[in-house]
Amino acid sequence: MKILHLCPDPGIPVLGQKGAAVHVREMAAAFERAGHKVILAAPQLNKSLWEESSELVDGRLLHVPPGPETVAAVLALKTYNDSLGLENSLPGELRRILHNQEFGLELKRMFENHRPDFIYERASLYATAGVHLARDLERPLIVELNAPLAFEQRTYRTTGLGDLAAHAELRTLEAADAVLTVSSLLREYAISLGVEPEHVHVVPNGVDIERFRPGAPDPEVRKRWNLGDGPVLGFVGGLRPWHGVEALPALLESVIGRYPEAQLAIAGDGPLRGALERDLQDRGFEKNAVFTGWMGHREVAPIIRHFDIALAPYPRPEHAFYFSPLKLFEYMACGIPVVTTNLGQIPEVVHDGETGLLCPPGEHGALVAACERLLDDHKLRSRLGKAAAKEIHTHYTWDRNAERVAEIAESLIAKRRLG
Repeated sequence: MKILHLCPDPGIPVLGQKGAAVHVREMAAAFERAGHKVILAAPQLNKSLWEESSELVDGRLLHVPPGPETVAAVLALKTYNDSLGLENSLPGELRRILHNQEFGLELKRMFENHRPDFIYERASLYATAGVHLARDLERPLIVELNAPLAFEQRTYRTTGLGDLAAHAELRTLEAADAVLTVSSLLREYAISLGVEPEHVHVVPNGVDIERFRPGAPDPEVRKRWNLGDGPVLGFVGGLRPWHGVEALPALLESVIGRYPEAQLAIAGDGPLRGALERDLQDRGFEKNAVFTGWMGHREVAPIIRHFDIALAPYPRPEHAFYFSPLKLFEYMACGIPVVTTNLGQIPEVVHDGETGLLCPPGEHGALVAACERLLDDHKLRSRLGKAAAKEIHTHYTWDRNAERVAEIAESLIAKRRLG
């Protein structure tokens, strides 16, 4: 089939290293491996002009950036903010709203005589272009929902545009022929908005099993990051509050009490890096911690294979935990035992005592006890890691997700033909 894959979110540079960008690229690649033709259309390729990307997108990448009028309007609003000494998200939101129409009209012009078989869109704040494009091209629309976008907008960004975001989100989800959510809780959210339950399907995140698989640690990777001979507790991801990274320095301090050679490897970057470095320094354990900074996605699996324990200590959020954490799938696919929190979809993927260990969110003692239990028992680490890899490679792959999407699309296309 011919698939027009839309990522209208300017906050997702599709060639970048964010988890969302990885998701977009991996789905495009999985569609291609299945024999489909894919065109991925996006307004943003890289986070900055200087960013180098070793990541390629299978199929064709179509860059549809904001036009000069949109850019001028956004710059004007930024200048106004600066004149008042303000910093807020309004310029970025204005860019999304203005570019939405540009994005849709440009794609309509390009594809009205070269129509895809269906449109696959990653839901984005204020984005309704896919709905209009699918209607104009008379093609099914499948929307991938990764978060409750309007809820997040009202909760975390007090710009006064929450109602507008909610109307746009509802318009997109109701008009879609199918909605794919990454977790059961997110499915419930979509249904609560009024989307017909039979239109909503749960499709969690996945992995590329050719890249994320068990294997011998590469000595050059250990040397590059100056990892010693002691056990390595590892974390991969953005250094942001909702990832629970604030718990890592105290965890390291507790583990070092019994394992003096233990190290903490943090593969990622973000706004909390400085605070984490200061916390480790105040505790006197900065030499036991390694920060890699942002890594290309191809570099992630090689460092995960050096972890003795992979960490995802999510705190309890103020709302339902609707995430499908990509790091968990990648950790487990590499055969590394996971210690994470018992929230949302996580226990559906990490079976406590079978494919990993679960802890109550925010309980430091339980987190330390789980890590020490694994460090004390090499056979347990090995058993959990092998079972985890089998679970992920069997049930959670991008190829499996692409196959599921194709089946849904074929049924929608057939339904339309029958009238």
